[in-house]
Amino acid sequence: MQWIVRMTERTGLAFAATLLALAILQVAAVGASARGYEDMTRLEQRIAEFASRGGGHRQPRLDRRLRLSGCDVLPELLWYGTGESTVLVRCGGPESWQIYVPVVVAHDAPAAAAQRNGTVVVTRPVPRGAALTAADLKVEPATAVPGGVSDIGDVTGKIAVRALNPGEPVRAKLIATAPAVKRGDPVIIKTGSPGFEISAEGVAEQDGAPGSRIKVKNAASGGRVQAIVGGPGIVFLPGYKNARTGRE
Repeated sequence: MQWIVRMTERTGLAFAATLLALAILQVAAVGASARGYEDMTRLEQRIAEFASRGGGHRQPRLDRRLRLSGCDVLPELLWYGTGESTVLVRCGGPESWQIYVPVVVAHDAPAAAAQRNGTVVVTRPVPRGAALTAADLKVEPATAVPGGVSDIGDVTGKIAVRALNPGEPVRAKLIATAPAVKRGDPVIIKTGSPGFEISAEGVAEQDGAPGSRIKVKNAASGGRVQAIVGGPGIVFLPGYKNARTGRE
């Protein structure tokens, strides 16, 4: 027996539309599968490096159960809110997403090192904002202080966040990286990607340590932008990728 299927014009169009929708869904599924998920181990490492730039060691509390679409560009990291306790991670690619990751100071490793090597303490008054030198510091042997620093080399050149008194232990939260750029400094503003770079002259409107964000005025246009401090006299627009490392 031969079966004959007859369709009205309306039914045929509906059937064709259904097939087309199924095909689109299949292509989308294949594309998502090929793109994969974001490497959570690598992302956690990047967040830890970003959060620890100001001194000390901070551990992100990243939920590894998350399934984030693989980001086609390097995710942008910035502090969210006050107190530097939460990092905003934002992917600006076609599969855009953003998450908020809390970070905590990891005391265990510094405390263990301090117990073995001692804790750095201040030998004389240090005013707020002053750069610490080796002459300002000494190591108290066999002492352990939560969040304390055990190596003078990790403190020398850092800036005191507040006034420090003689004999006071130096904790990671009490020091900050010295500004690489100061307000009023001429800077080169860079943007681009590996193999392609644009630069312009500007003037810093804020102090900034490497990795921090500051306001910069474009010397030619007078426009103001947020830029990331790369080093003395150098700032990058967000999203800039270093030609050598491929990182911001």
